[in-house]
Amino acid sequence: MKNTALYLSALSFIVGLASCNAELEKTTSEEFKQTITGEAQGTTWRIVYYDLQERNFKPQVDSILKRVDESVSTYLSNSVIDQWNKSDSGAYIDHLFFDLLSQSWEVYEASNGAFDPTVKPLVSYWGFGPERFEHPELVEQQKIDSLLELVNFDTLRIIRNKGSFGMSELKGSMKKTDKLFLTKPVPGMQLDFNAIGQGWSVDQVVKFLEAQDLKLFFVEIGGEISVGYPKPDGSLWRFGIDKPIDENAERKLQAVINLRNKGLATSGNYRKFYEKNGVRYSHTIDPTTGYPVQHNLLSATVVSKNAGLADAYATAFMVMGMDSSIHFIEEHDYLSNFVYLISSDEEGSYKTFTSKQLESAIELVEE
Repeated sequence: MKNTALYLSALSFIVGLASCNAELEKTTSEEFKQTITGEAQGTTWRIVYYDLQERNFKPQVDSILKRVDESVSTYLSNSVIDQWNKSDSGAYIDHLFFDLLSQSWEVYEASNGAFDPTVKPLVSYWGFGPERFEHPELVEQQKIDSLLELVNFDTLRIIRNKGSFGMSELKGSMKKTDKLFLTKPVPGMQLDFNAIGQGWSVDQVVKFLEAQDLKLFFVEIGGEISVGYPKPDGSLWRFGIDKPIDENAERKLQAVINLRNKGLATSGNYRKFYEKNGVRYSHTIDPTTGYPVQHNLLSATVVSKNAGLADAYATAFMVMGMDSSIHFIEEHDYLSNFVYLISSDEEGSYKTFTSKQLESAIELVEE
């Protein structure tokens, strides 16, 4: 708070100085607002920040997201994760990869496996990765069973300095100079970070902005966001939650959330799905059954300390379903995740749940 107050005081001072000096053009804090946009990871990104130096950070952001893709994009041939996925027994990984792996492990442990990035073989089989499967109604149980044997985050180990470590043994003990080899216990096992990757990418950009001493910012990549302190006028950053409607081209809103110093992500089953012979196949795969989830939870919005955790927990809740998610939230309030869930009943009406921590920050949108 102290640093932010100093920043705002400096901003106010320069604006005040400008109003007394005809040679200075800036007269309001809004004139120090910078907006940059671009494309990455198959989607668009947008960043808003207030900078007294009026710097353009688009080249640096493009470079950050390029490095992220080169490390953990399953859509980029010969990325670090692509090399690991194609290997028989494992491969060397970089520290971006390890950071994302570690955060995934944190959510995997907390969610009892509801979030599991080793689910990729099943995601691919159902046609929701780079591959496409046009006849999900012809899925074979025997094939599902064989792929389930490849889904087990617990079995991954890191070899570092000739020692072999499980994920839970490596917390806080990693050095940038360490060479890391991620083992693959079973040929055919693959990793997919798409359920956390965009939120985590947001966090990488935020780290860069904070290193430039920026504190008032909004970062969004593909709908996952993170915000800093309030705007110069004191207003909070606002994020709209879409109604979970299949065809929502006009973006009808269900609610608006006011944020500061938080990350936010939404996961839903109402846009990415197959429909064959009247059966809808969700893109959210349950790592325990190998099948798309069949419950009535349509959308999960999570506010957390960073966008990566929000992204991963939103996916975990979409696996769990409404009732299990509510129970989880009540039992794990120490995680400080603020949650807004939307489900449907048998008549097609919406049913919502708002965690107590989020009630003061959310505004429901009236029809």
